[in-house]
Amino acid sequence: MKCGKLKRNFWLSAEIECMLSLIKELRAEQTRSTTTTHYTFTQIANKMKKRGFPNKSPTQIRRKWFQMKSAYLCYKKGNVERLFLIPEKFRSDIAQFVEDGNKIGRPRQQPQQSDYKKVNTPMDNFVNQLNHNNTLLIEDFNSLQESLMHYEHKCQSLRDYNIIKYIST
Repeated sequence: MKCGKLKRNFWLSAEIECMLSLIKELRAEQTRSTTTTHYTFTQIANKMKKRGFPNKSPTQIRRKWFQMKSAYLCYKKGNVERLFLIPEKFRSDIAQFVEDGNKIGRPRQQPQQSDYKKVNTPMDNFVNQLNHNNTLLIEDFNSLQESLMHYEHKCQSLRDYNIIKYIST
């Protein structure tokens, strides 16, 4: 028997925050689980109802999750406009989820070590150095991006404060 369609499907920040915290909890609990994503989203919907957000079905939660995940992946490929589908407050959380492992409830699998012996040529050393430099640049970029996000949040808070102050006078 199908449930009736819920009246609304726009998301409040509190609902997204609750959903992401539940996803994080489920990832921690189910590191070796083989549960299906439908069951996972059903669990999230039930827990959201217990936390005071009764208006979200497992399908709505699944769609929101994959919408934000897809937006982040498109952003990484150069489509900056898609990033605006993710509320600014949650962009770093979504990035962390996607970078840590794409599937809810399942950690990203570690690459298997091969048994063959590696030969170090000058080209291998050069490529390894490039990879190392690239890793350092990415870490610096992520650090600067996080710093910029914090600065943007502070600026937004100041703007909000000044608007409220102006309106109340």
